[in-house]
Amino acid sequence: MVRYDFQTTLDFQVNRVQLKGELFIPSQAAFLAILVLDEKDDKFADRFSKMRNFLNERGVATLFLKGLLTQEEREIHANRSDIDLLSDRLFEITKQIKNLEGADSLKISYIGSSAIAGRMFRAAGSSDSPVESLILIGNGLQEYSGTFLNASLLNILGELDFTGRIVNRSVLSKIESSIKRVYFVPGSPSHFEDNTKWFMVSEAIQRWYLFPEKRSREFSEF
Repeated sequence: MVRYDFQTTLDFQVNRVQLKGELFIPSQAAFLAILVLDEKDDKFADRFSKMRNFLNERGVATLFLKGLLTQEEREIHANRSDIDLLSDRLFEITKQIKNLEGADSLKISYIGSSAIAGRMFRAAGSSDSPVESLILIGNGLQEYSGTFLNASLLNILGELDFTGRIVNRSVLSKIESSIKRVYFVPGSPSHFEDNTKWFMVSEAIQRWYLFPEKRSREFSEF
């Protein structure tokens, strides 16, 4: 059977509200990356959009979530800091996308900034989570103590982000996972504003998906 690229905007009904996600599935995709933006600001929106296009062009499916709150909910500070609420919504969306025809056979991964890692940790840490890996970009990992039986972890940091190394290493040391790896972007401090550095971030993520069996060798231990 011939498969074609598939693109659509989905409406997810969660907690009595409706959230949107932009889905693109290349014809030969094996992985679906769920890209999650922070509700507090959208400085990563343009960069994540570029990453999405980069991955789509290289055969990785994406679901782009521009936050897990409605516009009205974002006005309430407590909502933006409610990890339980945000992780529940991410988990529910993940279940819904996994039941979608065309996406049901794909291996699911989360991508987001380290600053919002808490919701991804909790959603992926559920016993029935289908998530196979988490990719956390930048410094400022949120604290989490838990075990990921089936999920691998990749942290992407700037080579010159020495504080980020110390903080993130401490957080990751408390997490059990079959594979925990780090990729240091050469010559970069922290937030990868430079387009060339962001391209290197996207390229590293593509390699993570392209050769999953080589992750332990391709990427460094912290």
